[in-house]
Amino acid sequence: MIILLYNPLSKNRKTKRTTKRLVDYFKKHKIVFRVKSLLKIKDLEAYIEEKPEAFGFVVLGGDGTVNTFINQTANLPFKHQLYLKRSGSGNDFLRSLTRQNPDKQYVMKMQYNGETRYFLNGAGMGMDGEISHRVNMAPKKKRSSYLRSALKSFFSYKPLTLHATIDGKKHTFKKAYLINMNNGAFIGGGMKLTPLAKLDENNFDVIVVHGLSRFMLVLVFASVYLGLHVKLKRYVFYTKAKSVHATMGASQIAQCDGECFESVQEITVTTTERSVRFKPFKKRAHLK
Repeated sequence: MIILLYNPLSKNRKTKRTTKRLVDYFKKHKIVFRVKSLLKIKDLEAYIEEKPEAFGFVVLGGDGTVNTFINQTANLPFKHQLYLKRSGSGNDFLRSLTRQNPDKQYVMKMQYNGETRYFLNGAGMGMDGEISHRVNMAPKKKRSSYLRSALKSFFSYKPLTLHATIDGKKHTFKKAYLINMNNGAFIGGGMKLTPLAKLDENNFDVIVVHGLSRFMLVLVFASVYLGLHVKLKRYVFYTKAKSVHATMGASQIAQCDGECFESVQEITVTTTERSVRFKPFKKRAHLK
């Protein structure tokens, strides 16, 4: 039995079309399946746990849908096979998953304003949070939405002093634009913000962009698509860590796999011992 889990609130119009194509495929090949909206499951952990181990789950959606799934199953030791099917506007976690083909993916944790959020791809605050917020507010979410939102934020965001304690070592960055802690290599629909990040490593890659003019910011941004920005060490701080506590001098928008949280001045990001085993969904390879 295959259970297809989808998010009907996705702003990406591809979701409905992708769901229909999968349903048609299942019917054509006489594969036993069930379609279930994530919004109609009151207790996702209980729903999954009560299913026989032979059941497989296909999560249909982008990074936001995966983030919702991970947070609603935080206490579940998975015994079922999990698949991920591209459908959202970003799909950055799936992009790393496909390229790296890891046996498992570690779950990371972000704490802010007394709240806890788990993530698989990345989290941070600063200009990246503002960009993610603009993307989420767009009437239609497309891959180009991130680029347009980024260009707007380049001229509106005011950099601040950032204090960060990284694995116990204190750092101060003046005129900081963003700090990100990423488990995956990509953000924004294919930008290699943290090109050395590995999903199966129980650490995350930390990146801080700081101390540059808006003109240089545009140049750094252009180089991110190729992952070349990490060579600009004067403006880009880059390392691996297991724990980060970051504070900025004014309220920011924090983001976690693209899900945004306003009025945040400090965040703490740490590794966990929890892992999941998502596989990219391929019809013929996994539905024999």
